[in-house]
Amino acid sequence: MARAVIFVGPSLPGPRPERPGLGYAPPARRGDLIAAARGGASVIGLVDGVFHQDLAVTPREVRDAAGAGARLFGAASMGALRACDCPDAMTGVGAVYEAFRDGVLVGEDEVAGTFAADSYQVIAYPLVHVRGAAALALERGLVSQAAIRGFLDRVAELSFEQRTLPVLAGLAAAWLDGVDLAGLLADPAADVKARDARALIARVAAALGEPPEPSEA
Repeated sequence: MARAVIFVGPSLPGPRPERPGLGYAPPARRGDLIAAARGGASVIGLVDGVFHQDLAVTPREVRDAAGAGARLFGAASMGALRACDCPDAMTGVGAVYEAFRDGVLVGEDEVAGTFAADSYQVIAYPLVHVRGAAALALERGLVSQAAIRGFLDRVAELSFEQRTLPVLAGLAAAWLDGVDLAGLLADPAADVKARDARALIARVAAALGEPPEPSEA
């Protein structure tokens, strides 16, 4: 096994930076983190994990992986949630983690979405991504604050699997006065999960080059 492994999928489908000693794995299921730690990974990054498709990574598993000697980082999606759950065992990275840590974001559906299993192409958008697109519309003076608030309130009322582009575009037509929502969602500036995933990769790569912390006598 690589000295470091990062569990990532739809948050950063590719291309991903290549670093010596660093490998990538699909979204984590329960048992994957502890298996990586016991398999020799000294650094583990958690970006994506399953929510409803399979058993999810638990806070207990994060702590067990840390107890097995791995250094853990979390960001963007499931990783941000578990970093908030386990500040003693996992270092949080990025804007999504900070928003959950500070109580700005609360529900898991903020980062939940659906995607094609073979390509990680988005089917239903995570709410944080929609918020990023809405923020761009506001920054560019395309709509008013009141319109953005009404739009996001309606999106938040949907279950996560309903936040597909056709549904979102319909709400945008009603609330955002002809704004090109598809274009905004495709803009890298709206994709906070991808930015946070890249930040985590950089932290994991840096941690590989750091000497191990001394063990206590």
